[in-house]
Amino acid sequence: MTEFYIGYNPYLVECVFKKNGKELTVGKIASRSKNHRLQALLGESSNWDGLLKEIDGSCDDNKVRITFRGRKIDFDDLKYALNVYKGKDKFELQFEEAKNDSDISKELDEIMLDIKGKNIPEFNVKNEKGKDIFDSYNEAKNGIFEVSVIATMSSGKSTLINALLNTELLPSENKACTATICKILDNDTMDHYEATCYADDGITEIYPRQTITLDSMKEFNSNGKVTYIDIEGSVPAIPSDKIRLCLRDTPGPNNSRDENHSRLTNNIIKGTNSVVLYVMNATQIAIKDDEQLLRTISNEMRQGGKQARDRFIFVINKCDALDEEKGETVDKLLQSVREYLNEFDITEPTLIPTSARMALLIRKNMRGEGLSRNERNTLNDINDFIEVKELHFEEFATLTPTVKENLQDKIREYSCDEYKREFEALIHTGIPAVEATIAEYIDKYAYPMKVKDAIKDIVNRLDEINMKAEFEKSIAIDKEQLSKVREQIKIAKDKNNQGKYLYDEYKGKINEFKLDSSNESEAQYNVERELNQMIRPYDGKSKIDKRDADYMVSDFQHRLEDYQRDCECRLNREIENKIFGECKKLLEDYSYLVKSIIDNIEIENFDFNKIRAFDSIKISNLYDIQCRNEHVRYRSETRVKDNPERRGFTGFFKFWKKKQISYTVNVEDGIDVDVRAIIVNIMSSFSSSIKRNISDMFKQANDQVEEYKTVFNENIDLLNTEITNILEKLDYDTKESSILEERVKENQTLANWFNEKDKAIRQVLEF
Repeated sequence: MTEFYIGYNPYLVECVFKKNGKELTVGKIASRSKNHRLQALLGESSNWDGLLKEIDGSCDDNKVRITFRGRKIDFDDLKYALNVYKGKDKFELQFEEAKNDSDISKELDEIMLDIKGKNIPEFNVKNEKGKDIFDSYNEAKNGIFEVSVIATMSSGKSTLINALLNTELLPSENKACTATICKILDNDTMDHYEATCYADDGITEIYPRQTITLDSMKEFNSNGKVTYIDIEGSVPAIPSDKIRLCLRDTPGPNNSRDENHSRLTNNIIKGTNSVVLYVMNATQIAIKDDEQLLRTISNEMRQGGKQARDRFIFVINKCDALDEEKGETVDKLLQSVREYLNEFDITEPTLIPTSARMALLIRKNMRGEGLSRNERNTLNDINDFIEVKELHFEEFATLTPTVKENLQDKIREYSCDEYKREFEALIHTGIPAVEATIAEYIDKYAYPMKVKDAIKDIVNRLDEINMKAEFEKSIAIDKEQLSKVREQIKIAKDKNNQGKYLYDEYKGKINEFKLDSSNESEAQYNVERELNQMIRPYDGKSKIDKRDADYMVSDFQHRLEDYQRDCECRLNREIENKIFGECKKLLEDYSYLVKSIIDNIEIENFDFNKIRAFDSIKISNLYDIQCRNEHVRYRSETRVKDNPERRGFTGFFKFWKKKQISYTVNVEDGIDVDVRAIIVNIMSSFSSSIKRNISDMFKQANDQVEEYKTVFNENIDLLNTEITNILEKLDYDTKESSILEERVKENQTLANWFNEKDKAIRQVLEF
């Protein structure tokens, strides 16, 4: 039996792999030991078949025992991956739980304060954004984690958010929730809520900051000038001791005020530092309005691996409206939801059935808030949630073993105490399962990411300083070693000069990257053909009763709107996939280029990968490319303003606006309306508009391609420049042995101090 060990530290994002007790330092698996989250390693990617298959292939044995050391929350993912792996019978799993109960943030703050107090020039250097490592640390440490709520029509989104708040703050009338984008910043020290309202520019105040109630929110929502409502107050059910939470209520696919809202929703879906609650109505699962959003979500889930899949939680609300006596069961409902989502290639979704209304009423009652007669009548059904198994929604939910076990423990506790029956019923509503799933995501991903982002720059800087100090120390005390390194530097400079053709070859590949111009012609042709098919049923409709004509024209306009959405979604997806595919190929080539150049340079004890300047020009994924391509950065809060230029290849069409069709006829008998003439008139205008938008779309896509090519080319030039500069500096710094010895002596005390701080940070993050 082969013994295979995996030690995973989510804070450092490091894995230790051992085979039969010996650590793997070379090879395919070892190359993934740093900067790869376990959840990403478990999935497949370019030149990677998934961790289990890679381990399987590396072990020439019929039996492999994997010992995993780390957090249980991560072990659960490994266990799940093994359960669905086709060669699972070959494996045994053992778990060693590693705990770190220390207050990580507090200890890191003390270390950073100590480092800052030294006032060392290397740490005060500003980056391209004008920030030093201490600014970056504080920015990451104080980052806000968003939970965005998106919903289909009449799904009870506001009621769900109110249930999370334990009180009724957002108006639940459908008409009141169409206009504004609302966010609620968690502040557990507050016992009330305060809000500021802004116009659509996100700057102009419509209502100044004030204490608010449900009535205040109704007033804000009824004011057409209000677009954004920023609220601060407690989000009590989700722990915020590790990270600050922000609940964002966004317009759904059916009620966005304008295309800016649609873009905001798209940005939320494509973001990474957030959880998305997609709320669906149990009584109306499939609606046409949400198709585009679901395709966008599907794309993100496919490209982002397990972490991206975990980001999206599908909440099926109003499940208590099902009539089990008529065969409407939660099991059947969830199967229907899976089949519906599968139409969009969304597989293995996290599904949680809920009754947000019952959860809200239970919590309001617990808080002693007054209930209306209707609410009291609804609350009388609370016993059903205890006695009727079909209403134990958490049992049907897609939950991890840890979350499920914790909820079951609480149910066992509450069921033994007649005074805690409300608590048991609350769990059965499914809302605590939603909250526990969000909390688990924060523990699994968001908090470790926050810690890693906070200490990334300082750790990299310390690594570089310590590596250079050890390198110089080794050659200062060993003249033979110095001579050897000097020769290696000379060879490296020669190789670097001779390898310039590699840069030119890669630039040639970049410049060949372009979209096929025939794609636009094909899209234009398809639109023309499809529009002609749409107009055909109206042939011969020249003498129609005015009332019937009004209906036909209105119906045709709705069909055009549906067509526009479908066409927009289809073309966006096709173009994005083409660009994504090409960028992926370029990225693979770029990664190979970097590896080839580094592997070609051998200088003993000098690690290029620890040079910050060099590290900053690496591109490890497509998100890096997008980030490098963003020339303007805004505050961490996401907002949009009018943008007629519609930047980026994923920008939506400018929505075709319905036109008022007016016509004058001499009506004697009420049947003198030429419907076909009206339809042709509408179609002519629409056809011209949509074709212009298609041309704009492809132009923007080509502009985006050119910008991406610029990013790659700039990185090639930087790569060449940085390697040349590093080698020149090495040559200069090692030229005079006496100066080198003196510098090492002078810096020894400081080098020891740097080393101590590096160890201190790692010790805080070790399990």
